[in-house]
Amino acid sequence: MRVLVRRRFWIISSVLLCLVAAFIITSMTPRVYEATATIELNKSSGGSLDLSLQDALGQQLSSGGDFQTDLQTETAILQGDSLALDVIERLNLASQAPFTARPGADPQASVPLDQSPVRRTVLLRIFRSHLSVQPTRGTRLIRVTFESQDAPQAATIANAIIDSYKGQYLQSHYNATAEASNWLTKQLSELKSNVEESEKRLTDFERESGILSLQASGGDSSSGGGEIHSVVIQKLDALNTELTNAESNRIEKEAIYRIVSGGEGDVIVGLAQDPMALQSKSLVLTEGGGLSNLLQLRQQENQLKIALAQAATNLGQNNRHLKDMETQLHAIDAEISNEIQEITKRAQGDFQLAKRTEDLVRKQFDQQQAEAAKLNEKAVQFAVLSQEAMSRKRLYEDLYTKLQEANVSAGIQATNITVVDPARTQSVPIRPVRTFNMGLGLLIGLVLGIALAFAADSMDRTVVTPLEVEEITSIPVIGIIPNFGATGKGYGYGTTYGAYGAYGASPEKEKHKVEESEEGGTYKVWILEHPESVAAEAFRSLRTSIMLAGHSGGSQIVLVTSCMPGEGKSTMCANLAVSFAQHGKRVIIVEADLRRPTMQHVLGVSNEIGLSNVLAGAISLDDAIARGIYVPTLDVLAAGPKPPLPSEMLGSSGFEQLLERLRGSYDVIFVDSPPALLLTDAITIAQKADAAIWVSLAGVVTRPQLARAAQVIERNSIPIIGFVLNRVSRILDPEGYGYGYGYGYGYGYGKAYKHYGSYYGEEKSNED
Repeated sequence: MRVLVRRRFWIISSVLLCLVAAFIITSMTPRVYEATATIELNKSSGGSLDLSLQDALGQQLSSGGDFQTDLQTETAILQGDSLALDVIERLNLASQAPFTARPGADPQASVPLDQSPVRRTVLLRIFRSHLSVQPTRGTRLIRVTFESQDAPQAATIANAIIDSYKGQYLQSHYNATAEASNWLTKQLSELKSNVEESEKRLTDFERESGILSLQASGGDSSSGGGEIHSVVIQKLDALNTELTNAESNRIEKEAIYRIVSGGEGDVIVGLAQDPMALQSKSLVLTEGGGLSNLLQLRQQENQLKIALAQAATNLGQNNRHLKDMETQLHAIDAEISNEIQEITKRAQGDFQLAKRTEDLVRKQFDQQQAEAAKLNEKAVQFAVLSQEAMSRKRLYEDLYTKLQEANVSAGIQATNITVVDPARTQSVPIRPVRTFNMGLGLLIGLVLGIALAFAADSMDRTVVTPLEVEEITSIPVIGIIPNFGATGKGYGYGTTYGAYGAYGASPEKEKHKVEESEEGGTYKVWILEHPESVAAEAFRSLRTSIMLAGHSGGSQIVLVTSCMPGEGKSTMCANLAVSFAQHGKRVIIVEADLRRPTMQHVLGVSNEIGLSNVLAGAISLDDAIARGIYVPTLDVLAAGPKPPLPSEMLGSSGFEQLLERLRGSYDVIFVDSPPALLLTDAITIAQKADAAIWVSLAGVVTRPQLARAAQVIERNSIPIIGFVLNRVSRILDPEGYGYGYGYGYGYGYGKAYKHYGSYYGEEKSNED
């Protein structure tokens, strides 16, 4: 969104341009009309000779049962050259637009198309480019559409295509019917002979094989001989059923025998209630009283055990009556054991009888199965001959019936093509679609504009928002100063930075600039000139951020630097110092930019004596300080005359001792240093400072410069509080996000960047 808002001019321009282009193209594009005829293709329509022949020949004359394939085939025919040439000749389209652009200009116009291949190719290409044939998915409909700049012509050609297609369809199917009828007549004579031969072979086989007991009764017409019946097969079926019953009986008797052999009385008694045992009619249940004797003995045993238990409790273990009862119990147990042995013998005999019965039935079944196997070989031959004879007979009858039908309907022309909707003249063109074209132009313009916006933004390496600063440096932005210098006056951006960038000029020219600035009132402190303005409030907010970021009530020595010259660090330093002084703090500005001092322009202090004189020992510190500048508690230590070696002077112990002396006399000491990316002075001073503020000019400082600044800060452990983004346009002008930073700078800023080299002693004239 930031990029889109900043580069909205590109997007708006692109959209407007594309909309105008779309309007012009739409206005100049010829109107194109289309006419559509819809036909229905019904392959299952009755009364057609072609369908009768398909049934007779197993649909060999058709393209197959897949109706979608039929639709595709007919679609290809509608798009074929033969149909197109027929329509072109019938409607004389060769002399009409768009088939000829200049009537009468073709030297072969009088030559038939079949003798002019070049002309025929051109006409067919034009015809096909305007024709569209599409089957409707999931239906039996085919849509034939023709486009033309003449609406009546489009409808006429579309209907002519349908008429020619129906005529060719009828003619081709009539020819196919006639050819099939002739072919059937020849084939029937051969098929009749084959039927007679098959019947003769079947009769001879029945007589020679002697299987007259085989009869083909009923049966399916598709199987030929139906089911074959014989005594052998019937007997085999009966023995199979009997064997199955014998196996089932043997399994039941064996199961009962296994149960009885276990000798468990309770289990044996339970057989009387078992459904399987009752259904088997075993001798265990039917002979010798069945299980009734065993059941009575078990009941007596249980009663005697109960009486014995009661007597043992009442009479004692040595009672004579108790011993008699024990003797009776032993006698009953012996009878139960004998009864179980008898039941076991009956179950064993019953099982052995069932097994012998099964063996006998199985033996008879195997013998009958062998006889059936011998008979099966002859039955197979008989079925083959019978099926062959019946198939040929039915085929002959079907073809004969179809031939009679063909002879009756050979002259009847039937078609399965139905015209659902004929083509009609349309009043609304299909092209151009004004709404669609304008919408497409809008979309293309929007996409192109966004692409251009991002391309322009990727090529623009400057930074205009605090978010960008924080993303690049990972250091917070503690202050945002608005763009309040609308004409370059009042804040000192215009002529100030022009003079700053022209420090290669002669001293006379510099003096002239100073005098001019003082007369014009250009270098006044904004926080004093407009104390109720948004910019003044921004400086006070920055003052609060600096105080909150410090320790023990705030940092004493605050370094103010920037990436490059002309970013407003000196003006920032002056306004901050005034805001702290207004807050009741004793403040001093130490102008440490000994190469290009600007406090003489910003605050109007003299630069004849200053820091360089103090460090050189030529004057005392108290004499060099200008006191009560604008605010009684604000002092300024100007840079003084330019020394031969500024870096060595700022890195000396004398400068450090000077700062310590000032620390005891002032609450806050602002040090205005040279740009940090051009000189090492700022890095040297940062080692002696308590905090540092990095000023960056919105819309001018670049991403590589900020990235380099972050590296310098991290590598040298500079005690940075944060960045201050200067001259941000969006604060005072929300609609001008990122577009106002060139407004009010005058001519000086560009020249400042031309004279980076002047920091290293390269002298250039102000006119450059």
